[in-house]
Amino acid sequence: MRAGHQRTCAAVLVLCGISSSFAQARNPEAGQRAKARVVGPVGTSPSFEQLAARAREALDANDVPEAIRLFGHATKLQPAWSEGWWHLGTLQFDSQRFTAARDAFTHFVAAERKQAGPGFAMLGLSEFHLKRYPEALAALERGLNLGLGPNPDFNRLTLYHDGLLNTLLGQSEIALPRLNRAANLIAAANPTAAREAVFADTELLDALGTAALRIPKLPSELLPAQIPLARQAGRAQALIALQDRVAAEAEFKQLLALYPSEPGVHYMYGVFLLKENPPLAVDEFRKEIQVSPAHDAARVQLALALLGTADYEQGLKYAKEAVALAPNNFVARVACGRLWLELGKTGPAVRELRAAVRLAPGSPDAHFALSRALAQAGQKAEAAQERQKFERLKALTDAANRQ
Repeated sequence: MRAGHQRTCAAVLVLCGISSSFAQARNPEAGQRAKARVVGPVGTSPSFEQLAARAREALDANDVPEAIRLFGHATKLQPAWSEGWWHLGTLQFDSQRFTAARDAFTHFVAAERKQAGPGFAMLGLSEFHLKRYPEALAALERGLNLGLGPNPDFNRLTLYHDGLLNTLLGQSEIALPRLNRAANLIAAANPTAAREAVFADTELLDALGTAALRIPKLPSELLPAQIPLARQAGRAQALIALQDRVAAEAEFKQLLALYPSEPGVHYMYGVFLLKENPPLAVDEFRKEIQVSPAHDAARVQLALALLGTADYEQGLKYAKEAVALAPNNFVARVACGRLWLELGKTGPAVRELRAAVRLAPGSPDAHFALSRALAQAGQKAEAAQERQKFERLKALTDAANRQ
């Protein structure tokens, strides 16, 4: 994470009113008084209540080392004290002690009974800094599903990292909605200059471009020659997020003029064209396959477009090629299953859609498609279960999108 987003971490601490090295001490002498009083009478050990009170005083005084020490002692005496684990975790995180922060947030999410979502998000951010990327993504997703609270900066920080990790781990379809939401949060905070504010966040632009071009890297890992491409693609994707299609079209024209032979560019433009000009979108996907013969996502989009025009045999050809190229692409599995179903082949349809659900258990679309296939296969009870899972996940997704 680069400097701009390190500064954004201050919002994490503001979320629960926490003082840290980002804030000025309100009472510089309070920490020294806490150190003096915490030992209690000679020959006695301080109680949990005494430790907790002194820890809060040190926190208010912005005496970070003392606050960490006291919250550490207090949580050992009272492991179920979720407030203490939260403070300890955020202080460790702010001090860039990410292993200790991870351990504290692991305790927090185990102890917290009312609002564990922010703790899972902080656990994910800690894991990100430790480069434990699958674990980081799982925790961030859990936090988003549980809800992060009202702080827009904290939501944006979480969405940004979730998008980075989904891109890195080959799930650009999930990354883009997360990053689009991050852009919309910036726009909402700057209503009179939304586009300028989003374009000013070059880290977000690079993340948007990397996701839209389906480059399975962190933006910090891009080669120097890839950065201008990702930045330009990010500008186009940001305009899509802001629902400015006229400006996005102009940005795409420039992108295609500058990078006509770069992998991902024709695919990205094809996705943009899908709603308003499907035939041109299909042309762009075919161009992408010429540029990138192993591009599984372009084949998936062709398969879905042909599904829409009832050309099921040709669509299935592209879907099967996509599955062969990327067996872990759950969208390819969904497309393949839906096409098999339209051809009346419920056995292969159910098989592909079960694989899609295994690969992406949090995808509402995968569960919905499987419920349809199971119903058509006569497996009514399991179809009803999958429909219930779809409805639950759809409700969670809708609630997260409203944050």
